[in-house]
Amino acid sequence: MIGFNFFTMTHPEEVDEQDISILYLKQGDPGAFKVLFFQYYPEFFSFADMLLQDRVSAKNVTMEALFLLWKKHADFSSEKNIKAFLYLTVRNHCLNFIRYQQRNPGAGEYHPAGITAPQLPDPILQDIYHFTAAS
Repeated sequence: MIGFNFFTMTHPEEVDEQDISILYLKQGDPGAFKVLFFQYYPEFFSFADMLLQDRVSAKNVTMEALFLLWKKHADFSSEKNIKAFLYLTVRNHCLNFIRYQQRNPGAGEYHPAGITAPQLPDPILQDIYHFTAAS
């Protein structure tokens, strides 16, 4: 994995911590994913909860979207790309679940088929599950 050298920067004040996290995410750094997960989860959980009016389903949708982000981490190079992907993914999963509930009244909460935990170190997964348990 290529490291980021802060000493080669001519203007350190221009270095954005989020840009560095995205750079490391693109390279497959699990720690960068954890930072971005904690940053984006509240915003997208709120968005999903607004659409579904169901906190458990909103949590599941948001986690699935963020886990998909990790699986596709090499495809993202900016915050704009990441946010667009997350908004579309969360929205689409919410709409799919709403349609499913309309066809199957009383279907219960959203449990996506693909919410399997990604390949991440156990301490990072534990931190993520602990963080989302509070929502």
